[in-house]
Parts: sequence; structure tokens; C-alpha cells
Amino acid sequence: MAYTTIAVTVDGRGAARVTLDRPRRLNAFDDTMLRELEECARDLNDDPAVRVVTLAGEGGNFCAGRDTAELSDVGRRDSGRPIPASGGHESSMFRALEMPTVALLDGAVVGGGLGFALQCDLRIATDRVKLYDGHLRNGMAPSVASWYLPRLTTVGRALRFCAHDRPVPPRELLDLGLVDAVVPVAELDAAHEELIAPFLAADPRLLRHTKALLREAQDETYESSMRRVGLIRAVERLGRAS
Repeated sequence: MAYTTIAVTVDGRGAARVTLDRPRRLNAFDDTMLRELEECARDLNDDPAVRVVTLAGEGGNFCAGRDTAELSDVGRRDSGRPIPASGGHESSMFRALEMPTVALLDGAVVGGGLGFALQCDLRIATDRVKLYDGHLRNGMAPSVASWYLPRLTTVGRALRFCAHDRPVPPRELLDLGLVDAVVPVAELDAAHEELIAPFLAADPRLLRHTKALLREAQDETYESSMRRVGLIRAVERLGRAS
């Protein structure tokens, strides 16, 4: 499918790359990008050859959040029309992907852009990343971040992070558990290849099953999780026998 706000590639190894492609707007998302990302996520899930998906931004920035110019334009065109809110909407996209996901964070990572990043299973940041939430500064409560942050760090540290009105130093992001690595820009590609290598070597079907197990286990009892493991292994045995 042809996209206008994102670029999507899948190489012969099964490594997919989704690039937010509005560099003149610091890759801020509008309604078109949200729709295209939803369609892209469905297409990637439907492709059994895809083993890992990487999310990145074009032009030295990841994503500066919702495009406020679009919101202003909506208000000018129809003052009676509800202004579209990004709050929570972006959370259903990359979280729905069944395979491992990696975010490559460079430059601006703000607001809804942070929401995109937190949906991914792993995050690599450059040493020039400018990451913060920004909702409180703009008179709003955090949306997607409010669910993810307490699962990555303590409530107190998450609260302090949300109260920041400027970028958090990259090394502090690492200490908070919000990113998995911080590297110089020149080393980002190499760090990315090293990170995804185990995923590319694994059976893609089993990889998806494993991710589903780990995700469901977050909200299950131990006994319920073990029953799920038994069911999946039974299905796997039937598949090998057929």
C-alpha cells in the first residue's frame, strides 16, 4: 500500500522498519498518519514472515507528538467540531503488533511521540535525544504514558518524570528504565542490529507466541499463565504432527 506520512520496508530477513515521515513537522502525527499506522500494523500482523518491527523517525527526530497546526486548522474551519484528541488513541497501534518491536529514539520524543515509543518492547536512544512527556505543561494529564510508566519504574519516579517540563538527560532515562540503551548517533545502526539479531534467528511463529505469553502474564496469576503455556504447547505439538 502507498503511504503519504510513513515509509514501510521489510527486508529478506523479516525485519520490518516503519519510519514516521513528516520531517518538516518533526514527524508530528496528524489524523492521516494515525490512520496509516493502524493500517500498517494490521498488514504487518498479517505477514507471517515478519519477525521484528522497528519504529523510527525521518530527519533526525522521532516524533514531536500531535501536530498542533492541524488542531488549529480544525478550530478555524469548524469551531463546533470537537478537536481530535490524541489521548490514548495512539496506544492501540504498535501495542497490537504480535512480534517484537523496537523504537529508535533520536531528537524530539514528546507527548504522543513518547506514547509511540512506550508501546514498543525495546527502546534505543541516541545521546542527543530530547525526551519528555509535556502534557502537564500544556494543561493536560498524561495519556499513554500514565499506563506504561508505572510498569517501567516506580510511581514516584514516574510522577517526577511527568512533571519535567524539559528534556530528561539520556543517562537518566536509562536509570529510569525508560530506554534500554543510550548510544552515540553514529553507533545507532550497529546497536540496533545487535539488538534484533536474536529475534531474526528465532522461529517467527514461536516468537509471537512467546510475546503473547509474556504480555498476558503481566495481568495473570501464575496458575493461569501456566495453563496458557500448556494450551500453546499443545497447539504447537499438533502443528508439528500435521
